[in-house]
Amino acid sequence: SPLRPIAMTSKIFILPALAALVLGLSPARAQQGQVTLEFLSFPKTSKPPEVELLVAKGKTETVKLPSHTLSQPIKVPALATWQLGKSGEDAEGKFTFEPYGKAKALKARNQLIIVLRKGKEAKDGFSMLALDGSTKGFAEKQFLLMNLAGQEVAGEVGGKKFRLAPGKHAILQPEADRGPKLCHASLLYQRNGKWRSFFSTNWPLLEKQRGLVFVYQQPGRKTMQLHTVVDSLLVIPPDGE
Repeated sequence: SPLRPIAMTSKIFILPALAALVLGLSPARAQQGQVTLEFLSFPKTSKPPEVELLVAKGKTETVKLPSHTLSQPIKVPALATWQLGKSGEDAEGKFTFEPYGKAKALKARNQLIIVLRKGKEAKDGFSMLALDGSTKGFAEKQFLLMNLAGQEVAGEVGGKKFRLAPGKHAILQPEADRGPKLCHASLLYQRNGKWRSFFSTNWPLLEKQRGLVFVYQQPGRKTMQLHTVVDSLLVIPPDGE
């Protein structure tokens, strides 16, 4: 479903008999081993919030939600649903979990979780989307474009055309049409039935790098803006190797 900033009311689940099912903790999925998760949040922030990721019945891991780079990878058991929120205890001392947002998990061993924050505080809630974060699902020299504006967006990147309704995304594999390591990107948005250009420049196509591009509008403004993140796929070996 499209990712859109909407109001959300969080609830604390205290369901002892059905806790594993409700919390998305499928034993069958958990037996499949571990997956690696990375997180990226929006809107932009200089102070990435910290929240808890539910990883097992009664167990969480703290994760950061940066907006200018992907988070540090974390390995967790494979589950049916990824949930971010806050843990606590009820009056009887039993574990509780207040979800701020959730996303359906994928079968991929590496998953990128896009987190759209709905307010200034984490408790205001999230919209979340899990993507295949492996190089097979999102490779080098590719771009992930996500339309978070209120209008339809279209354009062409390296000869590859796209058209995105609000809340939709696409992964593009552009061609180097402005030299060996550059591609031309032109973006348009639709207003009152007419297409208007708002961005035109060259983007680099570099080995071991991929780009994430968010198209958005500031609250109360019609101007289209971009937030871009470059993710390096270089693996730095541990000291001594």
